[in-house]
Amino acid sequence: MEKSNQFSRVFNGNLLPIAGEYNIDPVHSFTEFTVQHLIVGQVRGRFDSISGKIRIAEDPLLSSIEVTIDNTSISTHNKDRDADLRGPRFFDVEKFPQMTFLSSAIMTEPKGRFTVDGTLNMHGVSRPVSLSVIFSGIVEDPWGFTRAAFQAKTKLNRKDFGLLADLERETGGRPVGKDVTVKLFIEALLKK
Repeated sequence: MEKSNQFSRVFNGNLLPIAGEYNIDPVHSFTEFTVQHLIVGQVRGRFDSISGKIRIAEDPLLSSIEVTIDNTSISTHNKDRDADLRGPRFFDVEKFPQMTFLSSAIMTEPKGRFTVDGTLNMHGVSRPVSLSVIFSGIVEDPWGFTRAAFQAKTKLNRKDFGLLADLERETGGRPVGKDVTVKLFIEALLKK
């Protein structure tokens, strides 16, 4: 385990950033997703625009997270597929330009992990979601900001959020799997 420094502390054997409000750095944060394609392959994509706040409390279990992802920033490196994903068959970005996650509880887990429970609002549907979170570390960057890094992972069923639930009927097969693995890579700056 990394040792604590002036910007971090140890809580229940886990390294954590010092208490304070951290703003997600949109330039150094993104969301990746992976979904099964044609049963045998995978499609990877990402959302490049992410914002929000992480409030680290003195009691870390009372901390909170709020994240907003811009659905229009989706990219799978395929222009036609990206247009389809932004359209009414999937994210319908004209009606639902963003998705949001708001935490409700945080629990410590072994090996430096945390479970963050909360509500994900996507495509006009709100559902409970649990994130497995790792605190990656904290430093003072060259510009004098205190910068913390986190990684989070979850698995979503796209049908739970109304993302083209009738795909099998439309195509006569299963070109896209129902489960989507989502990973968030976040750098956040301590508010001065």
